[in-house]
Amino acid sequence: MAATKRIILFPQDKGGIGKSFVATLLFDHLSEHGRRVKGFDLDHANSTFRRFVPEAEFIDTDVDADKLGVLDRIVHVLPEADVVLVDNRASGGAKVLAYLDETRLPELQADFDCALVFVVIATDDKDANSQIAELLDGYGPKVRWLVVRNLRDGDNLSLFAQSNSRKVLADLGAVEIDVPCLTEVTRNRLQEANLTVGRGREAAQLHLLDRSRCVRFHQKMAAEFAKARPLLVP
Repeated sequence: MAATKRIILFPQDKGGIGKSFVATLLFDHLSEHGRRVKGFDLDHANSTFRRFVPEAEFIDTDVDADKLGVLDRIVHVLPEADVVLVDNRASGGAKVLAYLDETRLPELQADFDCALVFVVIATDDKDANSQIAELLDGYGPKVRWLVVRNLRDGDNLSLFAQSNSRKVLADLGAVEIDVPCLTEVTRNRLQEANLTVGRGREAAQLHLLDRSRCVRFHQKMAAEFAKARPLLVP
């Protein structure tokens, strides 16, 4: 029987690769399609996700290992949500993985009627790609995988394209999607206004040109997320 819930996690430690941006795109997409989405931000330093999605809830994971029970909240909300979306903080992946191991959450997915989805960001950063390999070693077939190719610096992600991780992910049935480059000036204005791309489409404080770029970008992402629909949508 197919799981009716999703817990979507961004488990990589590497900062600056676009985790929070992709999380906001996912939040917009799932909410727009009528799903009950509960968002969590684990970044005590910047809380980027919560800044763009104020309805997200903050969980402070800058705690000792014996206090990681604070993350139980992401499971406790399953009765009131279709999708639980968890944006991790830079250098916080180890805490989240320790929590998954301590609770045996990957083994309990059926008990909670949920599927655990790892979103990994593919770039040409060696550290980010190494972390994907480590995650595959630890979790492989235990979870489902969404690979997001961040194309903000160009379309040629040669390091990832030629990596063994990509082959392993394909064997595991991972879905691979692209996030295109958003014009820098519009990206900066969205950041200044604390707006997601979806909300930027109709934001009066943005110039018409920026709103138009948001419309186009949102359309492109809708097409990309459609490729991963069975993975993301209960």
